[in-house]
Amino acid sequence: MKSSVLTPTASPVFRQQLEEVRARYFSRDPELWPVFRDPAMARIIEVRKHHVPPADRLGIYPNGPDLLGQLRADDHVPEDSLAPGALHERLVFAAALSKAWEDPASVENVVTMPCDPAIHGAMVGALANPNLVYREYSEMADELERTVVRQVANLVGYDPEEATGIFTQGGTFCNLYGYLFGIRKTMPESLHLGLEYGQDYRMINSQGGHYSNTTNLSLLGVNLAKKTIRIQVTDDHDIDLEDLESQLTACFRLGCVVPTIMLTMGTTDTFGVDRVKPVHDLSQRLCKRFGVTTPPHIHVDAAVGWPLIYFLDYDFDANPLEIDDSTLEGLRANVDRFRELRYADSFTVDFQKWGYVPYTSSLVMVKHRDSMKALEHDPENFSYFEKDIQGQTHLQSTIECSRGAAGLFGAYSAMQYLGKRGYRILIANSLQNANHLRRRLNETKGACVIAPKNHGPSVAFRLYDPARVKDPVAELARDKEISADPAWRRRIQQHNAYHREVFLRRGKRGLYTNWVQFATHTNYDETDKWEPIPGEKAVFFNPLTDPCHIDAFLARLHG
Repeated sequence: MKSSVLTPTASPVFRQQLEEVRARYFSRDPELWPVFRDPAMARIIEVRKHHVPPADRLGIYPNGPDLLGQLRADDHVPEDSLAPGALHERLVFAAALSKAWEDPASVENVVTMPCDPAIHGAMVGALANPNLVYREYSEMADELERTVVRQVANLVGYDPEEATGIFTQGGTFCNLYGYLFGIRKTMPESLHLGLEYGQDYRMINSQGGHYSNTTNLSLLGVNLAKKTIRIQVTDDHDIDLEDLESQLTACFRLGCVVPTIMLTMGTTDTFGVDRVKPVHDLSQRLCKRFGVTTPPHIHVDAAVGWPLIYFLDYDFDANPLEIDDSTLEGLRANVDRFRELRYADSFTVDFQKWGYVPYTSSLVMVKHRDSMKALEHDPENFSYFEKDIQGQTHLQSTIECSRGAAGLFGAYSAMQYLGKRGYRILIANSLQNANHLRRRLNETKGACVIAPKNHGPSVAFRLYDPARVKDPVAELARDKEISADPAWRRRIQQHNAYHREVFLRRGKRGLYTNWVQFATHTNYDETDKWEPIPGEKAVFFNPLTDPCHIDAFLARLHG
């Protein structure tokens, strides 16, 4: 694989290690990973290695427009069978021109190219085709799931003999489990009688959390307007602990049940990281004060940030990977927070994000296996499963009747082949790229980094017209001063329109970034109202992105 120039502060030792990881685990080399010798795979890889903007990809595929027309007209199952091994052109075409996460410019969101060993593992799991919901249908795959759970438990500081977990269909389902744990533990009658039976309740989450924090509650039948409390966030986009204490105190004082407190460690757009231990300690203190016997279940959506637990035992003083100083400083700060993840009752792990595993590969980790007992349905509902085998898995506690294992096999394979060292190199490279963009934006006229104290892979920023705004940092502070004055609204709308127009005119060139309608927010007014402020973001999960791609993007930042 062709090497690129890295950050000026990246040491030769780190560069060498990064190139080794790229060559061994992200090269799609059939000599290293024979799975890529398949003719269809080889054709797809050949097309996708041409890193062209999305608008140009159809044109580089042979007969691309014709194949697209055929695909759109393909509305009947063929009468005749196709010979084994024959290349189905439309099948290959659809895969080759799907989103090219291998393109170094692809930094739109918390998604990235999967590593070669994870693809290998996922295909092994697909070949075996176990159903993890029931041991008779999974057999040895069940043991593999338990193995991954123990390994993650050891990484984070859970007792591996007491903890449990299940692979499920994405981070949204993991967060759904987080809500269900709290509901079933604090309101056990809800299993049969629903949420509106018995005591009044409030679900608590953060205004900075993922949208699934809200859509899951709607799915559960929660009255979002009356039964949900959304806690304010700080300027760094983590949860405001003072507001949380005020709201939780009010709930307990009124005898209102709080089933779940939903936290986030690594918000999607700015990588805000909530503190967990202070929330745990606050919950314990208030429960004791008000005589609450079943405390709120603390679930952490760590879908984005979880890989930082690979650094919990890293020797920061010796720094054997020779990570650059600014990245090392940011890692220390984040690791201090991620050490607190062990205080969570459960948390979300998305291997399909910063874990470099194909979709879908998500794990909900549970600190105490008794939490799964709270979700159990009546055994008579499972009459066509062997009674003696039912208790060997979480069959009676899961949402799904089917839990595919490709994500599990992909995750296990990635963890075994990459190891801690491989993951640490990939994570450090992500953070070095993010820091490079932050540094360059700070030097660029009309650019302002949002939540600049955050040290994650997500970089959100706002652009202003350099001809009108000399100090973008001060201008963003003015934007945040929410006001009923029409002049304030006109000014902020002008800024929004300028950045949006620049973003659209630039298009998917250089880095492929995202427009974010809620990149940050105004301050809270006297009635606690606020408004979203839009911006742009780049998320540096891509293992093939280098600072040269960032510099090319910045060269035409304002279009």
